[in-house]
Amino acid sequence: MKINYFSKIKSALFSTLIIVGFYFLMGLLDSHTIDINTLFILIIILFYAGIGNFIYGIPVSILSDYLSSKLLKYRFIVAVFIHIFFGCITTLIIGELGKFAIISSCLFFLCEEWQNRKVHKVGKIKITINTIILFSMLFISWWGSIQLLDLSEEKTNNIYLIPEGYEGSIITFYNVSNQPQLQMKEDFNLIPVQVKYLEALKDTYIYPYGITLTSTEDMTSGTVNDKYYYVDTKGKRTKVKESCVYHGSGGSFTVESDKEVNYNIIQITNSDCGEDFMFKGKDDYDIQA
Repeated sequence: MKINYFSKIKSALFSTLIIVGFYFLMGLLDSHTIDINTLFILIIILFYAGIGNFIYGIPVSILSDYLSSKLLKYRFIVAVFIHIFFGCITTLIIGELGKFAIISSCLFFLCEEWQNRKVHKVGKIKITINTIILFSMLFISWWGSIQLLDLSEEKTNNIYLIPEGYEGSIITFYNVSNQPQLQMKEDFNLIPVQVKYLEALKDTYIYPYGITLTSTEDMTSGTVNDKYYYVDTKGKRTKVKESCVYHGSGGSFTVESDKEVNYNIIQITNSDCGEDFMFKGKDDYDIQA
């Protein structure tokens, strides 16, 4: 099999320029001008798209040519699959940017097909079928990248069990001596919240506060996918809406034994739910923490 390296270089260059050109037009349409910040972003896109297409895309395309040449009857299907598949699996390395790699691999493939259109002559019916195959694989790979991202992404995986009716801050302290470990249920940590009282805030509506102490060493980090439930005296759970939860701060401090204690703060409400609370919380609840 003879490899046309010049064709590969042109495909890598064209697909890179198409991506940069698209973002250039989007920036122009959005602000009607191109400022220094936009130019800087375009340079970054050019750099990373170029690396992906030249260093990764060209070897993948060579592999595609080699394998598809062995299956001439299914050349198009094999070629488009290899290009898009290798674009999709980059999600495991570059995360969300893997979606851009899929688009880039598709553009690279189309540039290759355009340059070889005289070699691989097809009729209108075949073009229609190939177009359907291309967009089907593009859709499947896009869905696949979302699934890969979901599998590879770390998540917080906590379930907060909150006494029914409580409103205010909830502080969870980790790596506290002589406290129980958090129990697990289906890969989720169960955080049983207790309501205590701050004497300094007696006679105010923020007198009670929520707290959990655990000897579990590390709090989980990653994408927040926590669940929140009010629990009544009979153990019945009622799910708390996302708009009723504010994710506050977290941090750590060192105690006398040189042990590092981590903590995480959230706020909960059942009377003031909404976007304002979800994004800003409530200043009065900050006093509790």
